[in-house]
This record gives sequence, structure tokens and C-alpha cells, in this order.
Amino acid sequence: MQFTLLNLFIWVLIFCCRIQAALTQAQHGTDVTLSCEVSDLPESSTVQWEREEAPVPNSTLFYNNTAYIILHNVDHRSRGKYYCILRHRGNKNIYRTQTLEVSEYTPPKKYILYRESSNSSNLALICKSKKSYERIMWIRQLNCTNEIMIAAEREKKLRVHGEIVPGKHSSTFYNGNDFIFHISPVKFSYSGTYRCLVNDKNTYSSLTLHTLRVFAEPTVIIRNQSVVLTCEVSDTTDRVILAWLRMEGNRAMLIKQEVLTQRDMKRRVSVTLNSVFEDQLLCQCAVFTENTLRALAPITLYLVQSLRKEPRSAIPKHTTALPTQGNSVEEGSDTQTVVTIVFTVSGCVVVLLGALLFYSQRTSSTDGTPVIEMKCRDYPHHSDSAQDAGMVKTEEEKEGEEPHYASITIVELDHGVSGNFKRNKMPCTSDSVIYSTINLK
Repeated sequence: MQFTLLNLFIWVLIFCCRIQAALTQAQHGTDVTLSCEVSDLPESSTVQWEREEAPVPNSTLFYNNTAYIILHNVDHRSRGKYYCILRHRGNKNIYRTQTLEVSEYTPPKKYILYRESSNSSNLALICKSKKSYERIMWIRQLNCTNEIMIAAEREKKLRVHGEIVPGKHSSTFYNGNDFIFHISPVKFSYSGTYRCLVNDKNTYSSLTLHTLRVFAEPTVIIRNQSVVLTCEVSDTTDRVILAWLRMEGNRAMLIKQEVLTQRDMKRRVSVTLNSVFEDQLLCQCAVFTENTLRALAPITLYLVQSLRKEPRSAIPKHTTALPTQGNSVEEGSDTQTVVTIVFTVSGCVVVLLGALLFYSQRTSSTDGTPVIEMKCRDYPHHSDSAQDAGMVKTEEEKEGEEPHYASITIVELDHGVSGNFKRNKMPCTSDSVIYSTINLK
């Protein structure tokens, strides 16, 4: 009997521990990483994180027998159950269930976020308080200097400062409790500390942003050529692991990893691929802190057949939805791209018209017809001063003058053997000047 009660007590403890382990509580606006460890993964099987009632982007990373997924800037819409699903030969098995709870308001304590530097990366600075305030602003602290990025008063139009332009998911007004500053894309230089100030003096929320970027050298890759991949992080405030991964589907294989600390001046990890022979190769740089995946920066290598062809660039994309409000600020179009396209099209039109004009002139000048050259002798006009001096001729003197002649030379052009033109004399004529009488009235 005692043995039975002991076993029952042990099973109750195990069940309670599993329930606690399956519950994740997150702060509003932070990033959450869900993980699912699979000890024995059959061949040709896949592991994917999915969510009930709402789709989850296909961003699961399976590495070191663990399936990871990163949820960026969680809010009330991120709440619910997430399932780690194992699929094998048409069968679907739920390997783990994770329940996510998100706080209603942003935390007053400081937290850290990681973002990759790419054209598709996003960052939402969320400041949501239970208490109402009259004024609010987001400031950026970098190198002991504070820069006001955006400021607003309750129910009034916001004021934008600084070089970072608000993204399309930014708030267009401040209701006294909730204010969002959306940044897209995230540049590598945007790293630093961001603070949400209320009533111009009190810091309500604060976060530190670390940016991540990847690049390849050389940028043009041909078959069987070596390439160097570099992953760089803007700063480190704790122990960070940078790992280069080679992707095959959603499965990752480790290429190289290094541990970075605050004392390390070097904040990058490079790896050399001695011989690249695949037409398309996908690699990712992963950031781990305390065995938790914090960020991913993918890069795709495209091989070219010759050095005359340029490879396509790898553009990482975040697919996690960002918090939005009813009204938003639309981002402007890329003016530089439009101007470039207009100038390119105009240049092509000018070149085409010039080629057509040159072709028409060349055709008209080589059709074998005679070319007539006319040389007219002109006499200078008499000035008023000459008239005053009595140098103007009378009508009688003009009648006694000889008539003036126009010089006309008729030449026929013919193609030579080498394609050059040669000048032929007209038959039965001498290569002399022919005079014609011009009756002046």
C-alpha cells in the first residue's frame, strides 16, 4: 500500500513539473524563444512549431536535436498554445505543447533584444503603461549622448526627430497609455539603448538593442572557389555564442562557433568554405545566450558560370507579425530607386534615337545620288558711317557693275573597294567650275 501511494505521489510531481515546464510567461514587447528537444529523430521526418487557431511562420530551426522558434515583440495577440509537431511518413504527432502568456503592459525593467541588419528586419519599441501620462517620448542613448527620436502629447500630433524614420506600424497619436515606435529596416548602426520617457523625465521602460550582420568575401563566387563568411555583432553585454550553420531544409549543421564576452574586442566570427560547388547554398549565423536562441541572420550563396555574371544578394526576411494600431504612418517610396530607373530609361531612349538618326543619315548619303556643293560669294554690308562719307554707290554705278555668279560643283560619290567613298567626275564634263547667270531684280 505504501509503495502504491509513493508511486502515485511521484507521478503527481512529474505531472505538475510538466505543466509548469509547458507554461511560458513573457513580458509585453519582448522576444520569446520556444524550444522542443527531440532525442530520436527518424530519417525523412520533420519537426515544426505550429499554433492553434492562427498560423505560425515557417521559421523553425532544428539544431542539436532541438527545434527552435523565435517570436518577436510579443503582445496580447501572441497568447495561446503552441505545438511542437513531428511528421513522419504522413503521420502527425504532437511532441510538446507550450502555452504562452503575455503581460498586459511593458516591463519597467531593462531587457535586451537582438536584430539582424537587413532590408526585411523589424523592431517595435512598445511603451504600454497602466497609468496614463500626458507626454511620452522615445530617446536613443549612444556614446553618452541622448537623441530624441519621437515625442507626443496626449491626443495631439506627434513630433519626429532624429535620423530614424517611423515605420508603417508606428503610432500616429498618443492615447495616454500605449505608444509604439516601429523601425524598419534595422541598420547595423541602430544598436544602442532605447528609453521610453513619460512626462519628460521619468524612464518607464528601457531596452538594449544588439544588431547582427553577415557578409561573404568575395561577393562573386564561381564553382570550386573558396569563400569567407563573416558574422559580426554590434556589442556584447553578456556571454554570447556565435555559430555558423549550414542549412538543409530546416535542419542545421554546425560549421564553426565561438564564445564572445564583454572583454573581447573582436566581435565577429569568420569561417572559410574551401570549395563551394553547389549552385545555391544557404547558411545562417545564430546567436545563443544561455542555450537560448536569440537571433538568426541568413545568407544565400549563388554560384555563377563566369565572372561576367553577378550573383543575387541574400536578403534575410523576418516573417513574424508586428503589433499595429488602427492608424499608421505609411513609409515613403524609395526615391533613389525611382530616380535611377528614370535616368536609365531616358538614357536608353536617347541612345536609341541617336542610333536611328545616324543610320538614316548614313543611308541617305550612300544611295549613289550626286552631291551638289554650292559656294556663294557674299559681299559685306555697308555701314552707316560709310554712307556719311559719300561712299554709297549711285544707281547708275550699280547698273555698270558686272553680275555676280554662284559657284556650283557637281560631284558623284561612289563606294570604293574598301568601303570608303571616292569622288568621280561627271561624264563629258571637266572638273571645273560651271557658271550660271543670275538675273537680279
